[in-house]
Amino acid sequence: MKNAILAISEKKEVLKQIRKELAEKYEVITFSNLLDAIDMIRESDFEIVLLDNNLNSFNFAESKKKLSSIGKDFVTIALIENETAETIAEIKKAGIYAYLAKPVKVEDLDKVIIPSLNGLELMKENKRLEERLLVLEEDTDIIGQSAKIKDVKTMIEKVADSDLPILIVGETGVGKDIVAKEIYKKSDRNRGKYAQISCAIYPGELIERELFGYERGAFLGASASKRGILEEIDGGTIYIEDISKMDIKIQTRLLKAIEYGEFKRVGGTKVRRANVRFLVGTDIDLKEETEKGKFRKDLFHRLTAFPIEVPPLRERKEDIPILANYFLNKVVRILHKETPVISGEAMKFLMEYYYPGNIMELKNLIERMALLSKDKILDVEQLPLEIKTKSNIVENKTVIGVGPLKEILEQEIYSLDDVERVVIAIALQKTRWNKQETSKILGIGRTTLYEKIRKYGLDIK
Repeated sequence: MKNAILAISEKKEVLKQIRKELAEKYEVITFSNLLDAIDMIRESDFEIVLLDNNLNSFNFAESKKKLSSIGKDFVTIALIENETAETIAEIKKAGIYAYLAKPVKVEDLDKVIIPSLNGLELMKENKRLEERLLVLEEDTDIIGQSAKIKDVKTMIEKVADSDLPILIVGETGVGKDIVAKEIYKKSDRNRGKYAQISCAIYPGELIERELFGYERGAFLGASASKRGILEEIDGGTIYIEDISKMDIKIQTRLLKAIEYGEFKRVGGTKVRRANVRFLVGTDIDLKEETEKGKFRKDLFHRLTAFPIEVPPLRERKEDIPILANYFLNKVVRILHKETPVISGEAMKFLMEYYYPGNIMELKNLIERMALLSKDKILDVEQLPLEIKTKSNIVENKTVIGVGPLKEILEQEIYSLDDVERVVIAIALQKTRWNKQETSKILGIGRTTLYEKIRKYGLDIK
């Protein structure tokens, strides 16, 4: 099927030349009036709009604004007589994708149209993802459509309205806190207060004081009595992170608060009551900790009646595109930038990476790419070297000029030259020895790349 091109020019000879040159390869429709062309675009879909500079009533900026107001996705290419600095500046300012010199040649158009159509498809995919995200954001902050994340959502629905304590299990960065907030939002307590505290941030007796409060004189510096979180959020919900790091003596007090809603302030004798729903999170196997004597058995059994296991990102990779675009949309709003799209090649790397830091690592990665990018497309060049070298795209393959990558990665110690040689060899192999693309991926000049290739004897193609 031919790609559809709409050409606009007030010069009949220009339109005639375009039809003659492009008709064999493309479906071409021409208009001598911009407003008539806009009506046609509203009714039909076009991938490319060729916009001549010979429009008496409109300059490039005005024409592009009117075309953009239609709300459809297509790529605009300017047609010019002379490639002057002023004309190029005008085209860029108007936000026009590219330009071609007249008379239009099919081979010149081909050079522009292939990357532009790729960019158009990315724009459309990004819009589709945005539309899905708008629907998702109305209901939940848990982003994803994979089977594993759907299981988590189902479990949340089942446990939300009960007052039972819930254990949320998962590696660091998987979003256990988001699951906890979602349980709270869907529960009958969602009008009550919500608190979150980490046993890693408040080690030892500090967590005890924060949870239960303390009386004046309970310890050095306690010049006045203080209510704890449980008293402050009576009727609400608390999420306690990193429960495995809680001192085993304090675990006894926590169990009593969970079972009976009773506790005493540190240094106090009065029994106090608070009606609080307990959600707890851990990235450590509590069963193992219990067997080692580091975690109370009775508390373990109380917490594990309804565990929710949050999968690591590597086990729900089909969610990466929608998560990446979700984070991208959030960060560009903060940066006050136009929303770019993630290229297919960059997304390939994102999909194949292992993500030891899980969702938080992906979020930080997307924010970094958005900050570094000055273009409308986030490409491989914005990816950190670690992602390029650790991606499964290159794992378990033979690097030409170096050897089996698996064996190289299993070495315990590398010299800097060895590392550099492997990275450059991988990049060359990936780009099929395209030096320009390789230098772009590695973020170095072509002259530097040629020197490194000679140094390491990698120019074997």
